[in-house]
Amino acid sequence: MKQNTSWELKVSRKTLVQPLAVLVLAIICGAPSLSAQDSQSPPSGTLQVTVTARAKHGSGAAPALAAQDVTVHEDRNPRPVVSLDPLNRADSPLQLAILIDSDATSHLGAQFRDISQFVESLPQNATIALAYALNGSARIDQPFTTDRAAISKALHVTFGPAIGNTSIYASLSDLIKKWPGGPDGREVFLISDGIDPTYGLFDTQPYDNPGLQQAIRDAQKNHVVIFSIFVSSGLETRNQFLNLNGQGSLNELTSDTGGYAFTQGTQTPVSFAPFLNDFRTMLGQQYLLTFHSMPASKPGFHDLKVNTEMSGAKILAPNRIYAPASQ
Repeated sequence: MKQNTSWELKVSRKTLVQPLAVLVLAIICGAPSLSAQDSQSPPSGTLQVTVTARAKHGSGAAPALAAQDVTVHEDRNPRPVVSLDPLNRADSPLQLAILIDSDATSHLGAQFRDISQFVESLPQNATIALAYALNGSARIDQPFTTDRAAISKALHVTFGPAIGNTSIYASLSDLIKKWPGGPDGREVFLISDGIDPTYGLFDTQPYDNPGLQQAIRDAQKNHVVIFSIFVSSGLETRNQFLNLNGQGSLNELTSDTGGYAFTQGTQTPVSFAPFLNDFRTMLGQQYLLTFHSMPASKPGFHDLKVNTEMSGAKILAPNRIYAPASQ
């Protein structure tokens, strides 16, 4: 699945025997590749992050935002905003990976129609992948494609609670590691109960689960936004302690990466359609935010806070961002 693309300008030095025009032509021919690299890289001294605008009240459309409408604080220090560019358009196609927990209830098959209709409704240039979480890894049943029918065909009934612990957050980290290079709009839609007893039942609590914390760091470092929907895995979610921990973990995962967690009580929703409609609206209200970062002597994570004063809007953004060392 991994398809890393490197861009390089190869211009060899020729002897004076060759005409100067040949050298000039070689430079011109190489220029588009270098431009492609530059267009995908933030300007020097800046960082980029995906943010989502939401209606301040309800789930309707948020007002359009411009760079002057947002403020950024990095490690509590105000930082100048360079630009705020709409995502998921023709020049910035969406990459969405749907990750399904294999121990989710087998009744999840009743939601396949809603999922297929949601996939069909996405922009034609959006690429979608489908993966299942199993034993701490992401099994890619359908790599990224624009073929909507291929996604629907790859959907299958899960094993249910009989499969045991799937290490859902290790599976999420594995999915992020397998992500190919590409556009800025990277999203995951996670379908799970959020319960991960890999480190013991008491470590299913959000702040005590190492797998969850690692998945959050991996997502923040790779600019992946996580959205989720809570589905029951059966017997486990009858335990109120585990149920609350699972939902709390999904809330932390999504809020820390700039996404959102959808729930309908403690059971699998009767229909995914209302939540997927809200999700589609949010995907259409995402921006690539570029801001001047603080100089850093070494690479690492920095606290991030993004706000807007625009009436009727609020911002979903990661609470941390990974920054390389300043050059």
